[in-house]
Amino acid sequence: MKRLEFKEGDKVHYVYPYSRNIENGIVKSVRDFSNIVFVVYKCDNDWNNYEKYTAEPTPIKDIIHGWVYDE
Repeated sequence: MKRLEFKEGDKVHYVYPYSRNIENGIVKSVRDFSNIVFVVYKCDNDWNNYEKYTAEPTPIKDIIHGWVYDE
C-alpha cells in the first residue's frame, strides 16, 4: 500500500467516524517512518499563525487532503 504524503502546511480535514462531522486543520509536522501526522484543528480561525497552536497526533489514514467548506 502506498503511503499518503503530507507535508507541513497542508490543509486537511478529518471525518469523525460515527457522526460524520468534519473538522478542517493544517499539518504542523510529519514524523519520518510514522503513520501519524500532527494537525492543528483549533486555532480560533487564526490559520495564518497555526504553528503557534497545539497539534493533535492524527493517523494518516484518517485525514484527507483539502478543506471542506460550509455552504
